[in-house]
Amino acid sequence: LIPHFYRGEMAGRVLVDGVDTREASVAQLARKVGLVFQNPEHMFFSESVEEEVSFGPRSVGMDEDEIRDSVRWSLEEVGLWELRGRSPWSLSGGEMKRLSIACVLSMRPTFVALDEPTVGQDAISKDSLISLLRRLRDEGKGIIVVTHDIEWLEELDPDEVLVLNRGSIYGMGSPEDIFSDIRGLVMNQLMPPASYLIENLLRRCLSVRSAGDA
Repeated sequence: LIPHFYRGEMAGRVLVDGVDTREASVAQLARKVGLVFQNPEHMFFSESVEEEVSFGPRSVGMDEDEIRDSVRWSLEEVGLWELRGRSPWSLSGGEMKRLSIACVLSMRPTFVALDEPTVGQDAISKDSLISLLRRLRDEGKGIIVVTHDIEWLEELDPDEVLVLNRGSIYGMGSPEDIFSDIRGLVMNQLMPPASYLIENLLRRCLSVRSAGDA
């Protein structure tokens, strides 16, 4: 988006996988980072799942053989190949989310960024999403998640967590460092994971008991 859509004076550089955004086209950047929107139904417009997934690769200039292979691979990756002839709007909420991920994967990006991926998803869909993202990570994809669902994020087991507050960085570090900062998470209107809340409560109870024994 910067600087191709958001105009104005730009200081410094924005690098995407080592590529300066000022020196790369939108199509080139799309091959680097794919964005999965919060509401997948807002991005669908084709009559079938297969057509929907083929749009991205075609728009970035892939040849037809590459498009065909990429569409099949991405749909198989998210478990929707058997539904390729269905209308996107006939899918369940969880299937729509997986379709939106397939649309991004079909362009073979290095990184996949997801905006609030668990919104509107039931427990089964959330677990399925974790399995998919872990598999993509194991296959070498970089995964970036924007979420308020800290409980789900803990299960995803990220390498690093960044907490933002009104556009400023509040904290950055390992999941253990960030999730154990109960006060900091609450201050930033984030619900800490239950396991860390319980651990913090037990620690406080033991501390009070020790003080009472003394």
